Parts: sequence; C-alpha cells; structure tokens
Amino acid sequence: MPKLVDHDLRREEVAEAAWRVIGRDGIEGATLREIAREAGFTTGVIQHYFRDRDELLAFAARLISQQGSARLAEAIADHPAGRERLRALLGVLVPSSLRAARVAVLLGFWARAATDPRHNAIYLKQYARLRAVFREQVVLAAAVGAVAPGSDVDDVTDRLIAFGDGLCMRAGLDPERYPEPRRRQLIDSLLAAL
Repeated sequence: MPKLVDHDLRREEVAEAAWRVIGRDGIEGATLREIAREAGFTTGVIQHYFRDRDELLAFAARLISQQGSARLAEAIADHPAGRERLRALLGVLVPSSLRAARVAVLLGFWARAATDPRHNAIYLKQYARLRAVFREQVVLAAAVGAVAPGSDVDDVTDRLIAFGDGLCMRAGLDPERYPEPRRRQLIDSLLAAL
C-alpha cells in the first residue's frame, strides 16, 4: 500500500527547514542541499515540491506572511479597538519570544526583496496587506479616542509599522539592550504619544 503524504504539510516542513537554515547560515547559505539535510529529506524530495531554490524561498516568504496575517487576525479578535488592539498588533511585529534567528530570516528576505524583482513583488504585496490591517485599526482607534483628533491616519499607520519593524530588528540584533520589558515600555510610550 503506498504511503500517504500530506503535500501541503510537506511543503510547510520544507519551508520551516529553510527558515532554520537561513536563521543559522544566512540566506546565501540556504542551498537546496542544506535545506534538504535540515528537513531530513533528499534534494530529490525537495525538488518534487519546488522547481528550484527561488521557488522554495518565495514560498517560505509567503508562508511567513500567511502566518503573520493569522496572528494579526487573532490580535484583532482578542482585543478591543483602540490602544489595547494597537499594542497587540505591535506585539505581532515585535513578538515576546524574539530570537536572532527569526530576525536573520526577516533580514534575509528583506535583503533579497531589495535586489530581486520576484521577491520584491512578494514583499510589496505582503506589506500592502499588513498596512491595510494597521490602517483600519488606526481608524478604529481614532474613533474611540486612542489617537489624537486630527492625526493623519496614514502617518500614524506608517509610524507604527516602521517602529515595529525597527524594534524587531534592533531587539533581535541586540537583545541585551532591548529585553522584553523594555520593548513593552517602548511600545507603551509610542502608543501614549498617539
């Protein structure tokens, strides 16, 4: 009897192995051979699911975005509109269990997006979705008085995302300077200034 394989799960396993390799060896170290070794598969198995390394990295980048979108939706569902929800959204960008390996993966994908049109298109699509979610929540926060009257919604949205991205990078690269309590304090200070 042939072995049943969940192909979607297998593709996700390969993508997660790619993240681990990128976190350890950087994006240039993420060869198909190294990803296959990390996943416990042969390169032939990897190539059954992905034509080449580029297709695998594009899938891995999209999967990160999908998982992030799911966490944003949970944050929205679990917190009332206003400052508390904005704090939860920033918590998705700057998670409490921030690790240097996660930051390495993000930086690797961002660097690739800066030089590769295919990956830039993926990044821009992901960013547009992220920005739309944040903007909608800033509008709702303004409606309940958590944002100063007359504030430019687009400026507040961009400030929140840029802050979250920057804090994530800084904390991942310099965790001693940005431990979780300090990250929470910086987020609270930003939200109070709105």
